[in-house]
Amino acid sequence: MSNSIKKGPGYPVPECYPFNNAPDFPKEIGQQPPGAELHACMGLNQCAGQDRFGIAGPNGDDPNACAGQGFCSTAVDHNCHVQNDCKGQGGCGLYGTAEEMSNPGMNACQSLGSCATPINSQRFITNGEYQGTSVWKRARAVFHEQVWPVLREKNKDLPENLPPVGGENFVVENGDIFREGPSYLWISDDNRERGNMTACGASGMSGAGGCA
Repeated sequence: MSNSIKKGPGYPVPECYPFNNAPDFPKEIGQQPPGAELHACMGLNQCAGQDRFGIAGPNGDDPNACAGQGFCSTAVDHNCHVQNDCKGQGGCGLYGTAEEMSNPGMNACQSLGSCATPINSQRFITNGEYQGTSVWKRARAVFHEQVWPVLREKNKDLPENLPPVGGENFVVENGDIFREGPSYLWISDDNRERGNMTACGASGMSGAGGCA
């Protein structure tokens, strides 16, 4: 009998923690390259060495090598709609207009962002054309549509399509564990320390419960 059918204490059996080989989610945002644009989540960075780990990289000597490869946000973490400090810091999920939710990570100004950062992979859009779909996937799509062409115009060496988050070597060695974005499990340190988890998701259904 499969675990999915059994009920009672101990079922379903928890899966193994999948991020043992990934760098731990840093509570503090590392030093950024000069002039780097803040961004709302994983894989939305506009240059090399720009991500949650900063120019030192996750192990102190290996920063990400390309735009679009970075681990998680550089925006100041915030809990909910309109609480972002500046442009590019808005996620989306529970609150906001259809237009805001269609463009996560692309808000033009302080307090115009829709919902929290970082955007965990369990978050889904609740309003507009993309209702019911992944916030993080939409954020990557918008980044590819609106930002990537501008970056490629400046740097002809960039590939046509976005690189995998973490870079080729990370994906090969670890599997594509961030293909849906940064999991709540990774960001929250397996739910042991909720204080470093600020993405409110949709009415708490993404697991964070950060919105009052």
